[in-house]
Amino acid sequence: MKIERINDNTVKFFITYVDIEKRGFARDEIWYNRERGEQLFWQMMDEAHEREDISFDGPLWIQVQAFEKGLEVTVTIAKNVIDAEDDSELGSLLRSAIDEARDQQSVLDQLSELDEPEAWAPLAMETDDFEAIISLSKRAGETLSNVDLKLFHYDQKYYLWIDFPEEMEPEEEENVLSLLAEYLTFSTQTLAMLEEYGKLILDGDVFAKVRHYF
Repeated sequence: MKIERINDNTVKFFITYVDIEKRGFARDEIWYNRERGEQLFWQMMDEAHEREDISFDGPLWIQVQAFEKGLEVTVTIAKNVIDAEDDSELGSLLRSAIDEARDQQSVLDQLSELDEPEAWAPLAMETDDFEAIISLSKRAGETLSNVDLKLFHYDQKYYLWIDFPEEMEPEEEENVLSLLAEYLTFSTQTLAMLEEYGKLILDGDVFAKVRHYF
């Protein structure tokens, strides 16, 4: 799971479904079991407190966004609100956010079923800090050597385009995404947009080249 502190009041979490399952939660539990969904949420909050020393005292605004491979959870501490929600109200707020994300995931699943069968859909991940790319390259090793990668710079952000080979096993792909999600954020950018307006920095074995130059 990646934790990104946006400002003093807002934190973003990026977690893959693989990471969710490794924590002992089934995907359906997140969407349909209120208690299990709240357990995962508070586990993420506790981890943010331990790793980043972030305190979540006060009323919370929660937004959950579903991506094909995982979830983005944005938590904002509403410092300007005097009366904090009680547990039941916070639970309702979280449930509403999860329900909305579930609907997003349902749409993604339906679109996936309409597509022609293919091994793995290419996708983009992003960061505004090149140090994240450097740090990731030190852990990539052979894990990403067989994946077709392109690194772009566009609109003050770095985008990694990932295209999985057809022969890659599902478990291998999930391991790759789990590693990438520790440093990068899932993006909705398309390859056509990046090629048209972005600048291609590296392609091929991107992380080996990053290790070489940096």
